[in-house]
Amino acid sequence: MKALTKDSRNEIDMPLVGFGTYQLSPEEAESSVTEALKAGYRHIDSAEGYNNEEGTGRALKASSLSRDDFFITTKLFPGNKQWGAPEKTYEQTIETLKKQLIDLQLDHVDLYLIHAPLAELRLEQWKALVELKKLGLTKHIGVSNYDETRINEILNAGWPKPEVNQIEFHPINTQPNLTKFMNENSIAPIAYSSLAPLANWRMAEGQGGEVLAEKKQNAQVVITEVANELAVSEAKLLLRWGLQRGYSILTRSTKPKRIQENIDLFDFEISEHYMDRLNQLNQDQPFAWAANGLNPMEAAPEL
Repeated sequence: MKALTKDSRNEIDMPLVGFGTYQLSPEEAESSVTEALKAGYRHIDSAEGYNNEEGTGRALKASSLSRDDFFITTKLFPGNKQWGAPEKTYEQTIETLKKQLIDLQLDHVDLYLIHAPLAELRLEQWKALVELKKLGLTKHIGVSNYDETRINEILNAGWPKPEVNQIEFHPINTQPNLTKFMNENSIAPIAYSSLAPLANWRMAEGQGGEVLAEKKQNAQVVITEVANELAVSEAKLLLRWGLQRGYSILTRSTKPKRIQENIDLFDFEISEHYMDRLNQLNQDQPFAWAANGLNPMEAAPEL
């Protein structure tokens, strides 16, 4: 395994540890991103669907960092007919990023993703992302929550491949076939919801962490044992596990102490023995969207 340091980056020059803003209010996004930048995070992950990019933008604007010092990811909400959400056309996709850039107070983002393959117009949206890259409004383009079938739709249509796929990835949901496919096609993997196996994950009212909690119980015993053996927190163990599996990872908190702890992942290593124990916990069980009653990879409408 290549040595991991706080300065390590992936194939698109993205810092390996990013700070996510899901489920934060605009005010929480502003204060938490401010703390994250102070703690040393240089990758901030946002999305149209988070409805908080104005707060993130205020934090970025107030920072003393130059634009080249940080890496910004955001995502297009594609729309979905079943939800009554209009699907975005090519032109609307172009205009959406322009609006997001205003909210973020930036002239470009570093990475723009389609949030999930929920729209029948997803190939049209991908065509727009290709154009946005040509226009210089994003340096890199990718997808999120796409499986092999949906990525192959892009490849079979003759479009440039996604540079990145951001997916739910943790010891209970390792998605081995998709991980192998991305590696074979040089698509950089980014993990979200790395802490989903923990008992306290998204347990605040309305966050949905209680759904499918019974499926985590056996894994939690192992995770606790390994964390105790290595004298690290369970959160740090899971984040470091994702890094050692070759993924970039995202973490999120509103607590300054926890924000700092979650980026301090480079002073220990998980041995092959303990990596194997964690790898064996896989159930291919996603949790992140379970409160909404769906798996986004399986919700894609047929083209």
